[in-house]
Amino acid sequence: MVWFNCITTFLIFLVEMDDHIHTLAEKVWQYHQMEHQLEKSDAILVLCSHDKKVAERGAQLFLDGWAPLLIFAGGLGSVTRAMWSEPEADQFAEVAVGMGVPNERILIENKSTNTGENILFTRLLLAEKQIDPKKFILVQKPYMERRSFATFRKLWPEKEVLVTSPPGLVR
Repeated sequence: MVWFNCITTFLIFLVEMDDHIHTLAEKVWQYHQMEHQLEKSDAILVLCSHDKKVAERGAQLFLDGWAPLLIFAGGLGSVTRAMWSEPEADQFAEVAVGMGVPNERILIENKSTNTGENILFTRLLLAEKQIDPKKFILVQKPYMERRSFATFRKLWPEKEVLVTSPPGLVR
């Protein structure tokens, strides 16, 4: 009977600890999401990755009229180089075109390998094309919102930016 009580107590501890850890993880998850309210912008900049839901979010924002230009930035990063041979941005653009975004409203930066390069290489691409958006909607995974926003502000402080991500909580 003592052994059974010990096991029962241990299992209750694990369940309570699991709830506690979940609560803490939820707080961290919420912290990363900035909850910006969308505003009409000059460009939607999608920071690519392994998660094509981000491509869908960017494409839907374009189709809903939030901005007249959709930019995908991403080559093959540390995760995707082991998964794919085609750059992230090229794959994300295919998703957008499949959803009805016209090719001529899409720009692709497909050499960057991290968030900083996404911003810097996009900046160079836009300068090359003599396009000067003032305000951006940045699209990224939910847990990358805060980091992406901070990186954008650090590397391109003269531009306005808001950040969003696909809705829904991953559990």
